[in-house]
Amino acid sequence: SRDALHQATSDVRKVMPRATSMGLTALERLVTEERLAVGEQYFGMLMDNLELTDPRFVTAVEVAAQNSLFHVIVDTDNTAAKLMRRLEEEKLGRITFLPLNRLRIEQVQYPDTPDCKPLLSQCIRHDAKVDRAMKHVFNKKLLARNMEVATKWSKKSQMDAITNDGDLVSRKGALTGGFHDQSRSRLRAHNGLQSAKATLEKAESEYREATRKAHTFDQSNAKLLSELQRLEARQGDFNHKLAELQSENDGAKSRLEHSGNAVETIEKTTIPALQHDVSSLEGEIGRLYEEVGT
Repeated sequence: SRDALHQATSDVRKVMPRATSMGLTALERLVTEERLAVGEQYFGMLMDNLELTDPRFVTAVEVAAQNSLFHVIVDTDNTAAKLMRRLEEEKLGRITFLPLNRLRIEQVQYPDTPDCKPLLSQCIRHDAKVDRAMKHVFNKKLLARNMEVATKWSKKSQMDAITNDGDLVSRKGALTGGFHDQSRSRLRAHNGLQSAKATLEKAESEYREATRKAHTFDQSNAKLLSELQRLEARQGDFNHKLAELQSENDGAKSRLEHSGNAVETIEKTTIPALQHDVSSLEGEIGRLYEEVGT
């Protein structure tokens, strides 16, 4: 993902002037240092703020905008002056700014024909916050069905007319056409960069989530290990007590067995002997009673 982003960044730099490339690279840092609110004071390049309604319009939009695609939209001329001063002081390149509070938008009357449409409304979607900047660049641009239509309506309406192939009829009379090297496409390079950034951000987000889950797993594993050790310790205590009880049980069995043997001996030997002695004594007593009676 990082290699793709590096390549996409390189492709974008190739299609813009070096001084502009330097300035745009520096702006990310300057905007942070100047504490400018992105989306309120700083909006980025013009092409950061537009979306094509259909990919087939990419050449026409590029021809219509030219290097204005790299112009940076800001809220006021004060913001622009602040950033320009930093760029100049630190020799960080050159940027053209579009301060929304200073852009003048002329009211225009578009041709009422299906063969020629306003390029802005036909080809581009954008946020209302940057509407003045979009109109500043595209307000006098027409999308024509072909070169013949472009020539006709450019002269009539005093607007630039562009075909889908990128052929341009200027309102001043100049005609521009021919081969367009798609490998040098500004919008395609920019879209490639945005796609690479999104892919990298997704990969980094997935990596962070995987790291978080791994950390959670490690914590759970450590907790389970601690619980296992506690249970093993309890099992050790239990086994020790069980061994003691088993020993006591064996002792009790031995004593009981010994007692049983003693009882058996008494029953078989001692008691009969005693019974014999008692009988002998009873006989002797009886004889003595007889002697006393006589």
